[in-house]
Amino acid sequence: MAVRNCDEKYPCTNCTKHAIQCSYVDRGISTPAESPATGSESLASSYVPSLLNIESYPATPAGNLAGLGDAKPKSERRSGLLQFLSDSPVETPTLNEDDWASDLELMHHYCTATCNTLTIREDSRHVWRIVLPMEAYSNKYLMHGLLALSALHRVSLFPTQKAKNIKASAYHQAAGLKEFRELISSPVDPSNWQPVFCFASMVMVHVCASPIRLGEDRWPAPISNMVELFSVVQGLQTLMEPWLRSLRRTRLAPLVNCVWIESEMLITSPATVHQSLLPPDIQTRIAQLHRFIDDYPFPYIQPQSEQDSSASHELPCPAEHRTDYKRSLLFFENSTRQIELAGPHVEVGMVLMWAYSLSKQFRDDLEASHPAALVLLSHWCVLLHTVNDLWFIKGTSVQLLEDIEIKINPGFREWLVWPRRWVFGK
Repeated sequence: MAVRNCDEKYPCTNCTKHAIQCSYVDRGISTPAESPATGSESLASSYVPSLLNIESYPATPAGNLAGLGDAKPKSERRSGLLQFLSDSPVETPTLNEDDWASDLELMHHYCTATCNTLTIREDSRHVWRIVLPMEAYSNKYLMHGLLALSALHRVSLFPTQKAKNIKASAYHQAAGLKEFRELISSPVDPSNWQPVFCFASMVMVHVCASPIRLGEDRWPAPISNMVELFSVVQGLQTLMEPWLRSLRRTRLAPLVNCVWIESEMLITSPATVHQSLLPPDIQTRIAQLHRFIDDYPFPYIQPQSEQDSSASHELPCPAEHRTDYKRSLLFFENSTRQIELAGPHVEVGMVLMWAYSLSKQFRDDLEASHPAALVLLSHWCVLLHTVNDLWFIKGTSVQLLEDIEIKINPGFREWLVWPRRWVFGK
C-alpha cells in the first residue's frame, strides 16, 4: 500500500495538494499512517447522480454516442478509482465509546434533512431517504458512508459544531472505504452490486464536498482537484458497468431516471431554451467551440510518463488529438440538452456525465494547462454553475474558472469572456 511522502510541514505539501486532512492536525482521533481521504475522495460523493453507462448514452443528431465512447482500456478508466482507494487509510481511526449517540443524531439528520438535498425529484428522494438506509442495515460499509455524508452536511449547516462533524465524517468515511476496498478487490457480483452502487454514489458526493470536509472555503487546487474527480467518476462507472443496465429493474431506478433522458427527447426547441437555466445562446457557443477545435493547431504531445522514460514511444498525432477533443465536445453538447430539458430541475448527474467522455490525454492536458483543454473546461463551468445552489457544489464553478484564468495562456483569454459573463455575472 503506497503512502504519500510527508515533508513534515504543517499542513504538509502533499496533503494540501491532494485536498486531504493532514495527519499532523489534531482531530481528536487516532491518526492512521495514511490520510483519511484523498483529494479525489473529498471531491466526489455529494451528488445524487448515479453512474451512467456510456453504452446506454443517448444518441445525438451527430450519431450514436455509444460509438463515440472513449476507447481507452477499462484498466486505465479504473485507475483513478484505484489510486483513490489506495490512498485511503488502511487502519480505521477510533472514536469514543459514547459516540453511538452521535451516530443516532447523524442518522436522524440524514433521514430528515440530508437525503432531501441530494436530488430534486421526489422519487429519487425516496431512494435516498428509505431504500439506502434499508440497504445500510445489512451492509456496514454503506451505513458508514451514509453517516459520513450526514456529518458533512452538518458541517455546512452548523459552524459551531464544525470540528465535531468533520471528525465524525473522517471516521465514518475511512471505516466505510476500508471495507469497500476489500469488497471490490474481488469482482462485484449479483449478491452485492446494489449496495456497492449505493456506496459509489456516496463517494461521488463526498469528493465534491472536499472544502467542507477540510473545513475550508476553497479548493486547494481547483483544476487538479477536478481532474481527480473526473478520474474517480470514470473508475466508479467502470466498476459498475456490468450492472448499470439492470438498475431500471430495481428500487434504485429513480437514481438513473432522474439523470437519463431518452434519445428521442434530445431535441432543441424554443420552449426548452426559454425554461433552461443555461444561457440562451448556448447552442451558438457550442458551434463556435466546434470551429475552435477544428482549427486548433494540436501539437504532438508526449505524456509525462513517456518523457521520463528513455524508451521510444509512438506519440499521438494531431488528428487523433483533435478527434479526442471532438468526442468530448459532443458529450458536452449532449449534457447541455439534458440540462435544457430539465428546465429549473437540473440534477448534478446531468452535469457530471461529461466526465465519462474525457480521455487520459485530455485530463493530462488539463493538468498541463493546455489552452484547448482549459477552454472546454471553462465552458463546462457554465453547466456546473446551474447547480451552484447545492451545498456540496457551491462555489466550485467560480473557483474553477478563477484557476483557469490564472493558468491559461494569455492569447486564449478571449475565450473566457463568455464563461465569465455567465459564471461571474460580468
